[in-house]
Amino acid sequence: MIQGGFDMTKKIKTEEVDRISDLPELIVHHIFLFLSFKEIVQTCVLSKRWEKAWHLHPVLEFDGTIFGRDLWDPYPYNYVKLKEIQNRRLKLFNCLEQILRIRHCREMTSITKFTLEVDIYNDVEFMSFVERCICYALGSNVKKLKLKFGFWHGLFNLPEIVLCTKSVVVLKLRNCYLKLPRSNMNLSSLKKLSLWNVYANDRVIENIVGGIPLIEEMSFRDCKGLRSLDLFGLDRLVDISLVHDFELKRVSIKALNLHSFEIFAPTKLYEINVDYCKNLKRLSLDGISIKDEWLCNLVPKLQLLEYLGIGSCDDLESVKISCPTLKTLRISECLNLVELKIDTPNLSVLRYWGDMISFSSNALALSNIDIELNPKKFDTEWYIKYIELVAQLHHFSDSLVLDVSSGEEVMVPKNLRHTLSSPLSTGKHLFLEFNKEPLSLTLPISNIVDGLLWILPHTENASIISSLVYSFEFSYKKDLIYEGKTASCCKSLPISCWQHCIKEVTFEISCTRFLNESDRQTRSYSLEGADILEKIDACCAIARSDFR
Repeated sequence: MIQGGFDMTKKIKTEEVDRISDLPELIVHHIFLFLSFKEIVQTCVLSKRWEKAWHLHPVLEFDGTIFGRDLWDPYPYNYVKLKEIQNRRLKLFNCLEQILRIRHCREMTSITKFTLEVDIYNDVEFMSFVERCICYALGSNVKKLKLKFGFWHGLFNLPEIVLCTKSVVVLKLRNCYLKLPRSNMNLSSLKKLSLWNVYANDRVIENIVGGIPLIEEMSFRDCKGLRSLDLFGLDRLVDISLVHDFELKRVSIKALNLHSFEIFAPTKLYEINVDYCKNLKRLSLDGISIKDEWLCNLVPKLQLLEYLGIGSCDDLESVKISCPTLKTLRISECLNLVELKIDTPNLSVLRYWGDMISFSSNALALSNIDIELNPKKFDTEWYIKYIELVAQLHHFSDSLVLDVSSGEEVMVPKNLRHTLSSPLSTGKHLFLEFNKEPLSLTLPISNIVDGLLWILPHTENASIISSLVYSFEFSYKKDLIYEGKTASCCKSLPISCWQHCIKEVTFEISCTRFLNESDRQTRSYSLEGADILEKIDACCAIARSDFR
């Protein structure tokens, strides 16, 4: 039968197309990057081509997805269970080692990244397996090497060969013990070095530094044995981070191209020298023993500095900072600080956490202010200084963020409100964020709103962030009309108080428990007329009940 020019009696044969097998090898290896090693191995059932592809994949990551806890049960139920665990563990070791050995012996392909993350146990068989895996990976010219070990049974003794491998570009070590190798250290290709909870004495680090001419980033965290660190002759070094290195007492860096230096020393660091880092743009000093004079003399030498962070430096009392390039300044929890003077005309972001201080600035470009005051007690003197400080800070910006713990910080007593002027006569945005747990409010929202609107009487927006987010918008009457006269409470003020010129309040209450925007619960309200504060409390009570 012929219909429409086609013979319908003939069966149309279609060849099955194996699109999975036809994928370009480059695409297959890109897919592997999103899978764990265990999942990559499982793809071999798709086709022979995929089986060959995973054998050639240049990324090998042996992590917790392979070394499960079930392989290390320290208290098996019986002898049979113990033998079963040991056999399974031995088979896994042999399989992983064979993968590395085949690559190394056949020179199939170089390894771009090798990761080994596993808990260390007092098991001779296991320790020997780990050392062989590392040696095979290094023999395959690995570029990125990450070794992370559990430390319940002590630090892992790193094989000497790791510190004498020219191919490694990125080296990350965690929970290792480093010792001086018999041959010269040579990490001539290394660009990034990360040591976390590593034991290495001054001599070991000195030898490492001497063999890494291309190093760009260095990070030492929770390292032991390191007391003095000298970095010089590293022309490509741009970033260094020293965090929680408890035994470190002295740091000296001479790196002309260094852009970022971070140090957090929870114990006394007696000497630090970065005077020769002329291109430094970002400097963070936390927990170190520095004096007012030292800081005052250092900052002007860093003529490209854009970010300066100072935290928990309790020897500081009167800080004077002069830097025309500085854009962001963070000062936090310096317990004895009483005065801050900044000559920073291009400063745009100021973040301060601590007790009340005397403040002066010429930061004409300041646009973002975040302050968190931690008073020992709330009294009249504190509130007066608080009002003065807020007035000074807000002189530079239309937006102010206040971090508070209880809300009392914004609750200026009524008797002071009648004798003092509102600190912020102009401004559009005011943000109040509760930073202590629990985040639920103990004060009525109306009290907090009233306190905020006394601080900034004609603000357009105000946000209160706690367990719920309250976002307010305010509109005001153009002319103040109150029974045909100026309200008595406004006569002594430069501007009218908010209660006698408010026109409308619209606000939104959101439940922050829901991270997805589609699941977010929100309630919106619009209020006007008398008794605004009482209406706000009533709406908030309804919203909180709905969110339960």
